[in-house]
Amino acid sequence: MLQTMRNNAQGIIAKIIVGFIIIVFALWGVESIVNLGGGERPVATVGDYEITRVQVQQKVAEQKNQLRRQFGDQYDEGLFNEKFLEQSAVEQLINERVAQTQADKLDLYASTSEIDQMIINTPAFQTAGEFDKEQFQLVLRMNGYSVAQYRAMLADSVRQNQVRAAFMLSTIDTPFEMQLRQALENEQRTFAYTTVNASDFKDVVEVTDEDIQAYYDENVSRFLTPERARIRYVLLSREMIQDGQEVTDEDLEIAYSDYVADLSANEQRESAHILFLTEDRSEAEAIELAEAARVRLDNGESFAAVAADVSEDGGSADMGGSLGINPRGAFDPAFDEALFALEEGDVSGPVVTEFGVHLIKAISVEAVDTPALADVRDELVNVVKAEKAGFLFAERSQELANSAFSAETIEELAENSGLTVLESDYFTQTAGTGIAEADQIRRTAFDENMKLDRELSDLVEVEQGSLVFVVDDYQDARAKPLEEVRAQVVAALTSQKSLELASDKAEQMLSGDVSVDWTEVTTTLRQATEAPRTAQQKAFALAEGESDIVSSPAGYTLVKVKSVDQKSWEDMAVTDDLRNAVRNQAARDDMVSYQAWSKANTEIEQ
Repeated sequence: MLQTMRNNAQGIIAKIIVGFIIIVFALWGVESIVNLGGGERPVATVGDYEITRVQVQQKVAEQKNQLRRQFGDQYDEGLFNEKFLEQSAVEQLINERVAQTQADKLDLYASTSEIDQMIINTPAFQTAGEFDKEQFQLVLRMNGYSVAQYRAMLADSVRQNQVRAAFMLSTIDTPFEMQLRQALENEQRTFAYTTVNASDFKDVVEVTDEDIQAYYDENVSRFLTPERARIRYVLLSREMIQDGQEVTDEDLEIAYSDYVADLSANEQRESAHILFLTEDRSEAEAIELAEAARVRLDNGESFAAVAADVSEDGGSADMGGSLGINPRGAFDPAFDEALFALEEGDVSGPVVTEFGVHLIKAISVEAVDTPALADVRDELVNVVKAEKAGFLFAERSQELANSAFSAETIEELAENSGLTVLESDYFTQTAGTGIAEADQIRRTAFDENMKLDRELSDLVEVEQGSLVFVVDDYQDARAKPLEEVRAQVVAALTSQKSLELASDKAEQMLSGDVSVDWTEVTTTLRQATEAPRTAQQKAFALAEGESDIVSSPAGYTLVKVKSVDQKSWEDMAVTDDLRNAVRNQAARDDMVSYQAWSKANTEIEQ
């Protein structure tokens, strides 16, 4: 293929095209060439920002992952309407971008150190409780983010939270407002209610074939199977390369030496010191005083007694100079080096640090047990293989990427690379098994040039290694046959018709055409009762003597207000709990108002 490109590049037409490209580059930049091909239409625009189909798919995948965590083994993807999830994802992305646009206008800023701290403290990026750079990069790759993209996303989140904090911290509440709220919260109402259950009408509902067909035709978009694809790929496996590495005795000796050195770094020592400061004296004078103290020690005086007598470290002198138990690296490098060179019970000569001159005693040594080479041989073999494989894997990954550029088919690439062509199961944009568990595989597979033109992909890094793939089969979204979803349609129609019958019965009861068996309740607005929550809320929206119908989880509920016991705001006491409740509610109301204003004042197209 490359040779064909070279041959075709020699003609006069090719030279004219190249000249045209150079002129366009010079006048309008590289974007002009990229944009000549058009590109995929954005799903929505917020100001100058475009929300792409890939972003929507990624957000849908996040929603489904949350649902999986929420429902566990009971999660069934078929229960959630794909179209609804996409609309929800678009709305969420628009709201996020609107919030970010307003944060930009307010010149809000997220510091680099704050973002660093957020990354370091994220459990998903940690190994054994400590931040792991390789784990961090692996998680980002598996989710399709670069480090720069992820940091930018965190910065956006921080700045949006600053806006929310501004509303929470700037809310003003007056005593009258709090007392009035308390009066409303304590108002008691007595109301009667009765519920008409839709389930009581299911046995009398009739669903005809005509009803089923009409409902299916009107709601066919609810019964779509998502588009799906299957790929063929070659995989350069990390594990395969690692297993193929040879480990010599010399390799093991070096690895064992490093292993022992790492263990020794975990050694801890209990120590004490005698300090002579150099703030008001020269270093030479401090050393002279230290040598004099050392003579006293050599003559039999205890370290604790000499420390209490002459040490100028006020924090440790009264404790015999004790510094407690500390690991390597806890002190100044010169102090550390001297301490860890001592045998247990030994005292150093004068040690100069930036804090002064010390005499150091190693009181006890808590050494880490060092296992024999034979005991850790298997572990070290794996370590050596992983280190050797790392360099070779990077080199072969680059070779695979280069071969993919020149190969025309996946079979040709496999032959050139000495790899085997593998095949995935079918997967959707949001879910897959095996190699298709990787988000980047799924997102790339549904790009227009991949699913329609069947091009070879660029090199993709996944947890298993590096791979190049081609879409082997693509199936567009399609409506499930009526017979396949007939039970769902019947259930939906039965529920719909049952609700209609329940509504008719409730209207008859409200008008007095049918006798009613009422249940009476006396309560405040927020007090829990046996009445449906919507009915209780309606009771506090009606005047005394009024009645109405509200929907409820079971069907419809009739509500009749019988009496209202109002409270005077002047009799209400302002408590801390009340003050916090009013402030939080005001902050929420202000935030909702601000979000609505932001959206109304931002140019949005869908």
